[in-house]
Amino acid sequence: MKAQVDRSTLKIVEELLKQTQFLNYINLVGVTEDKQLDDDIVQQRKNFVERIEKAVALLAPKEIQLITERYLSQDGNYVKDYEVYEAMQISEFTYYKYKNRAMEKLAEILGISSKVPDPHWCPLCNRGVTSERG
Repeated sequence: MKAQVDRSTLKIVEELLKQTQFLNYINLVGVTEDKQLDDDIVQQRKNFVERIEKAVALLAPKEIQLITERYLSQDGNYVKDYEVYEAMQISEFTYYKYKNRAMEKLAEILGISSKVPDPHWCPLCNRGVTSERG
């Protein structure tokens, strides 16, 4: 059986997703503070958002939908879990199963996880991809 990622790791991934949603919003709106910032900081923000979006794109379709609706939409701070699983027309149990699996995969892709990533599905981390699919 696959080892579970600890709660603190899942919280870190959740915070990264929320930060991505916020930075993506700042980039879209063009807040006046951004115009005063150094170009390097703006580029770092864009790179961070792109890295998270690429990691999310590697997930399964249901997991992508869940993460996008719950964390990466413009209303991500106001959307609750029950609203997402009702919109996806899945049970609460299935929703949390998908969510936990997606968070575990994101932790592995982003290098936050303490366990070794599965080399068969993670081309983003560039660590031992041996799959014919890759």
